[in-house]
Amino acid sequence: MKNLLNIASIVGLCLFLKAGTFRLDQIQMGALDPEDENEARINRLQPPDLVMDAFGIQPGMTVAEIGAGHGRFVVHLAMRVGPNGKVFAEDINETALNYLARRCYRWYLDNVETILGEISDPKLPEGQLDRIVIVLSYHHFEDPVALLEKARGALKPDGRLAICEWVPLSGGEGTPPELLKKQMEAAGYAFERMETFLQRNGVIFYLFRVDSGH
Repeated sequence: MKNLLNIASIVGLCLFLKAGTFRLDQIQMGALDPEDENEARINRLQPPDLVMDAFGIQPGMTVAEIGAGHGRFVVHLAMRVGPNGKVFAEDINETALNYLARRCYRWYLDNVETILGEISDPKLPEGQLDRIVIVLSYHHFEDPVALLEKARGALKPDGRLAICEWVPLSGGEGTPPELLKKQMEAAGYAFERMETFLQRNGVIFYLFRVDSGH
């Protein structure tokens, strides 16, 4: 009987390994679940899939998020770009990045690389990025002009800077649209378009390209 149980265990293990790629996909889907109520609330206000659609995020892209924090949005980016894509998760908070790294490890998201940046230098890889994204972090930047000016060289010639930012209401946090556009123009970007379909939830989307005049 003991031998039969051992054989059954081996057969079960072989079947699990054979189906490993399918199991891995199922495990990775768990990465998209919010880890706390605050993440769940923000995901309701600006659904990550809609944000990525507005940003034009496609499978196979190389993307960086500046101000990635604990990785709420990074895990969605990692799943969207897929195994042939790459996500650089940048932040100046090393503790947050360590948390993010453990989160990605837990869900087998091996297409994510963390970068410990500086206040005025995100230390992104030169000329590799299809998109630089900033999701609800812009208003926290001490010097957004210097930071994004330094980031500009990381974009490919057809790359884009994509920003999702709160609209300040009744003294709340956020950045007025005209100020944000003015700052990004000073950093060497040309404004392309603004999406307001989630303005009722307090967020606006911006897309910029590198200004060839700089």
